[in-house]
Amino acid sequence: MDFILPIVAAGAPLLASGLIVLLGATLGEKSSALGVSALALSTFAALASLYHVVQSGPLLLTFSVSRAEPLSYTVLVDRLAAVMMVLITGVSLVIHLYSQRYMHGDQGYIRFFSLLSLLTFVLLTLVMSGHLVWLFLAWHTMTWLLASFISFHHANAAARQAGRTTLLIQGFGDVALLLAIAVLYAAFGTLDLTTLFHAIEAMPSRPTIWTGTRFELDAITSSTLLMVIAIMTKSAQFPFHSWLPGTIEAPTPVSAMLHAGIVNAGGFLVNRLAPLFGQAPTTLYVLFVVGALTALIGASTMLTQSSIKRTLAYSTMGQMGYMVMECGLGAFALAIFHLCAHGLFKATLFLNSGDHIHKARTEYRLPESRGAGDTPAFSFVPWGTGLAITLILPLLILLMAHGLVHISLFESQSSMIFLFFAWVTSAQAIFSLYRLNIVASWKISLTMLATLTFIGLTYLWAGEAFTHFLYPAPEHVAAYFQAAAWHQGLFDSIVILSALIIIGVWILLYGHAHGYRPMWPAWLGTLHTRLYVAFLGGLYIEDLLRALRPKLTPIRPASRRIPR
Repeated sequence: MDFILPIVAAGAPLLASGLIVLLGATLGEKSSALGVSALALSTFAALASLYHVVQSGPLLLTFSVSRAEPLSYTVLVDRLAAVMMVLITGVSLVIHLYSQRYMHGDQGYIRFFSLLSLLTFVLLTLVMSGHLVWLFLAWHTMTWLLASFISFHHANAAARQAGRTTLLIQGFGDVALLLAIAVLYAAFGTLDLTTLFHAIEAMPSRPTIWTGTRFELDAITSSTLLMVIAIMTKSAQFPFHSWLPGTIEAPTPVSAMLHAGIVNAGGFLVNRLAPLFGQAPTTLYVLFVVGALTALIGASTMLTQSSIKRTLAYSTMGQMGYMVMECGLGAFALAIFHLCAHGLFKATLFLNSGDHIHKARTEYRLPESRGAGDTPAFSFVPWGTGLAITLILPLLILLMAHGLVHISLFESQSSMIFLFFAWVTSAQAIFSLYRLNIVASWKISLTMLATLTFIGLTYLWAGEAFTHFLYPAPEHVAAYFQAAAWHQGLFDSIVILSALIIIGVWILLYGHAHGYRPMWPAWLGTLHTRLYVAFLGGLYIEDLLRALRPKLTPIRPASRRIPR
């Protein structure tokens, strides 16, 4: 009876997708009720599965498709899968309800709901899969469905091109994941996750492939590095992020589903294969560097955009950078908490973006103009608040939490992820408030400090709670942190350099506001302008792809490949 729950959770959206295709011509727009009803049932089954897993342990069910082990299908619903199932079904249910009115009158109404239910089924299959072959099939199917959704409106040339770009970039990552799976099979002789994890724990030494040849490779390191490419393409890491801004060409509900589900697949893959990544320190170092670079570029690019949806897209890129950084520091469970929180938050923002865009077009107001003498004088209050928020407050929270509660995060270098997140996010928020110099009130400043303190402590508490929930064995958590540990001198240098950069920038801003021109060299102003233009254009990655596009894409238009 217990095994019925995950089958119902995944099967209901698949059944609804088929029924919508068969009965759509008869029911018309009423067919959307099939998708909504199926997702309501799926959400209930997912919640029941989570309750069962917490109370009784993981659910494991194997279907033997044939006698060949690589083709057997295994359903693995542990705490990680159950949490992801609840997130996927809950968000999809809300998006189904939202889309009933949003897509009203659209010619592709029936096709949209059929694809949306099918996408939900594929996502659930991905998180429930206990076998690498079926995990890959769901991963690759997700690529095709995403491309189909992005180019949903065939008449829009930009949408068709965005779909082709997505298929090209993510297809490259899918090939890398397939090669990684082949390496694992060559080294361990199994693709069943449970068997694979037991083999990793019991192995006396690190396995290699092509032993005795000049091409002998460490199987774990090489396979996880290949998976990093798949993670970078699916989770929009620099420089494979250029498909993400193109998703704004898709209907808004698709953007919400993408940013709440699909783009999080990289963080899920690392956690699903945590015993594998925990044996590959080199791969974790690469993930940290890739994530840090992506977070900085995504956050900086977001600040330069004028389009609401492009701003949200690059914000997602930055948040996915944080998620990959957390994985690179061994804080795997914290990455799951981050992707859950970000998924709910970003889905809400996208579903609300259409209303704000409509109001901006119909109820627009020009900003108030100011004369040269109307510029407010510099105040120490906002400047001091900004310095405290971006530098002093994160350190204070870290020390407070370390003294009050026992958090394993502080016993490792993963504390860096909190400092990095707090520094970049708070600086991003302050720089977004272009009228901050008007806020010269101690009440407002104290409110900002108190709010961010509360958010910071909540973030730490929730991250620690998720760690105990997903990884109850403390030795596993300690092993992951230890595998991701950097050389202490290098780690300290990164923290000190980050702090010095923050202090230096705030000193420059203070001196510039007080007319100390020598503190603001002329070349710095020129560099600022050029960097702003570069980030405005997404560091020209999209332009480069457009220049290479005639050589990389087929001549036949994508609209012929995607069914109506």
